[in-house]
Amino acid sequence: MKFFRSLIVVCLAAVWMITPLQTGFAQGDSPEDSPVSDDLLAQFEAIIQSEMAYYHIPGAAVAVIQDGEIVYSQGFGVRSLETGEPFTPQTQFRIGSTTKSMTSLLIAQLVDEGVLDWDTLVTDVYPDFQTGDPDLTAKLTMRDLMSMGTGLESDDMLSLDWGQWTEADVFESIAAQPVAGDYRQHYAYNNEVYASAAYIAAMAAGEAPTLATYIDMIQTRLFDPVAMPSTLITDDRDQLGDNYAESYSFTLLDSITRPVLALPAPIHVVAPAGAVWSTVDDMARYVITQMNGGITPDGTRIVSEANLAETWVPQVVVPVADPEFDSMAYAMGWLVGSYEGIPFRYHDGGWDGYRTQMAIFPETQTGLIIFTNHLFGSMFNDALMYAFGIMLTGGDPAPLLTDVRAAFDRNYSSIDQQIKFLPPAEVALNNVEPLLGQYEQGWTVEWREDDGLLRITRPNWEFVLRPLPGEEQGYLVASGAAVGTVIQFVIEGDQVTMNLDMGDGEVGTFGKIE
Repeated sequence: MKFFRSLIVVCLAAVWMITPLQTGFAQGDSPEDSPVSDDLLAQFEAIIQSEMAYYHIPGAAVAVIQDGEIVYSQGFGVRSLETGEPFTPQTQFRIGSTTKSMTSLLIAQLVDEGVLDWDTLVTDVYPDFQTGDPDLTAKLTMRDLMSMGTGLESDDMLSLDWGQWTEADVFESIAAQPVAGDYRQHYAYNNEVYASAAYIAAMAAGEAPTLATYIDMIQTRLFDPVAMPSTLITDDRDQLGDNYAESYSFTLLDSITRPVLALPAPIHVVAPAGAVWSTVDDMARYVITQMNGGITPDGTRIVSEANLAETWVPQVVVPVADPEFDSMAYAMGWLVGSYEGIPFRYHDGGWDGYRTQMAIFPETQTGLIIFTNHLFGSMFNDALMYAFGIMLTGGDPAPLLTDVRAAFDRNYSSIDQQIKFLPPAEVALNNVEPLLGQYEQGWTVEWREDDGLLRITRPNWEFVLRPLPGEEQGYLVASGAAVGTVIQFVIEGDQVTMNLDMGDGEVGTFGKIE
């Protein structure tokens, strides 16, 4: 799931060593003729440890599946830096957008039952459905809602409001989204449109289009029959067990190599696009079900092979400049393509510093699941996934790992040096008092005496600001999901305006109202 586009990035200046707390091949040794040998797993485990240290990952869990069996399931590091408790394969974790493949499987079940078809027109099920273009509205199908190819462009800032939305707000947001590209040609990742597919499918099944309905349907149709006892949808951590992961990010207040606890934020009615909590062990059973063509590890068919396979069919081309990638496309809750000639389908997920990777390599019938509890896990997970694919074919992953580290360093290496030249984060009240107060769309600017820091807040969200040098009333977001965003306050007489520059020419403007 997306957040703000940051205008600056952060760096790594030192290596923080993390020792794995669990090792060994939990599910038994791999067969000698398997592409996933014991030697490969030992090499892969060493890579996990070294890359965790390089990317400053507090904790991780990894599972490997071969021919329908879990051949490796391990935890590393800690699920909580505050308590030091270990990250295990049974640690609950927010999987983010990996949820999307579960939603598409649920809808495949409804297609099996004949309550709708992949090419059912959305307006045939929900006549009040609207986009900003009546012609587009009239031709959108259920398939389109999950393909990222509607041409509708979501606003990154919408995620700030999800926790306060109703289901009706999901549809209202879609109606207000601009058409940014050609139908079925322009790739535009869109959580609100994807979530709407679940609600429209519920309508087709004669159910109320509510979050409660979706939760009930996916629990009874997927989590229960696959036997995923620790998997659920919630924003309330009180519903989790005692073993769940905290997540971490960084701030621009001191070295970005110091992990900082991320504040939990709700996903709420956009849940069909990313709100599942699961464990590596539960997710392994789910991936086995996918690899088995809809048959659970216990031998129960929950969806037809044909309709499950339809969720893997490419729908819209994903533009990728890197020549190592070929035929990248978004399907329905899956990305499909190849890397250095190695076919795969996968989906990642991210929310509040949680980072998930779920990949299937069909040529070797191998699956991979990775959980990491730090924002830097995005690059860590990518490095592990593609390195593992190379290892499956007998290749050397070292050049790839070196390249990803170099990319990480290029993006992040100068920030610790740069923030040394920023003015102090603490500001005097008299210098910022004109900025304090309520702004449009629920923003508040506040200064706190206990630490002298300026903040902007919304319900469920909080961001610390740090002054920029040489810019009057110019600030840098120094924490949270919007880290790196530049904010400029403009004072004209009694009027104060807050401008958020989110990159790519996108600026949010909010006037002070009191």
